[in-house]
Amino acid sequence: MNNQLEIKDVISLILSLFTLAIPIMFFFISSPEEITIQTTIIFGVIILFILIGSFLYYIYVKWQNMNYNIHKNKAEIEKIRESLNIKELYNNMNTRIKLLEFSNKIKNRKAQIIDPRIIFWILLIILLLLFLNSIGFFNWLK
Repeated sequence: MNNQLEIKDVISLILSLFTLAIPIMFFFISSPEEITIQTTIIFGVIILFILIGSFLYYIYVKWQNMNYNIHKNKAEIEKIRESLNIKELYNNMNTRIKLLEFSNKIKNRKAQIIDPRIIFWILLIILLLLFLNSIGFFNWLK
């Protein structure tokens, strides 16, 4: 698999840093009287969510890479086995074509999977908005 940094990884990193930077700025800029228990709890939840989400995503990517490598190695082993048994390969050509056609039909019917990073972004933005609301940032809109 590709181990390069993707744009989604960069967005996740920037959003996480931004979500941490805003509460930290409010903690240092605002006076201690304005920091409520609710604000502290939401800030703690943001930090825990980022840590747990990053850890779970790391495990998910590692599992995906391992799964990809297993399937790739399995396919290579099958190719080696088939190339060693040339006579059987020619006898089963029709069966192989039917299986390939069937597997292509199955692959085309796969459902679209939502990237877990998008769910992470949405929840992180919601937590940031909750934090900003708890410190009264949106009071000027009313």
